Amino acid sequence: MVLCSLDSDGFPHAAPIWFVVMDEKIYFRAQPYKKKIKNIMSRPQVCGVIEDGEKYTELRGVMVRGLAKIVDSDKVLRKRVFELLAEKYSAVRNTNKFPESWQETYGKEHRLVVEFKPTSIVSWDNRKWVSHSSAKEKQSA
Repeated sequence: MVLCSLDSDGFPHAAPIWFVVMDEKIYFRAQPYKKKIKNIMSRPQVCGVIEDGEKYTELRGVMVRGLAKIVDSDKVLRKRVFELLAEKYSAVRNTNKFPESWQETYGKEHRLVVEFKPTSIVSWDNRKWVSHSSAKEKQSA
């Protein structure tokens, strides 16, 4: 997902995140010094976009707007988010294969857990227009 937060000047800051969904909320984690965390701490309004497809006829996606907050003090929730993220992304992220220097410097950094509660969701799927047009053409033939 690309997450947009608002900086101190009111400009959007877009950054990719890995996330999980639980109880109709989106959760992710990030180091406290990251720009998105600083932005969320002063302005909770965020927007996330997930998209898929290469050609116009394949494009689909979802835009989620909402409010984000740091929920790091809930140890049970924090543990669950970390477990779900590890499970979801295990096939594409194995930090044990990263260099030792990375593991020492970045792998052990504290990461905050952020809860993103949606207030609106908009989606699109151009594939339905293609399949709808194909069905109409077959009916006409």
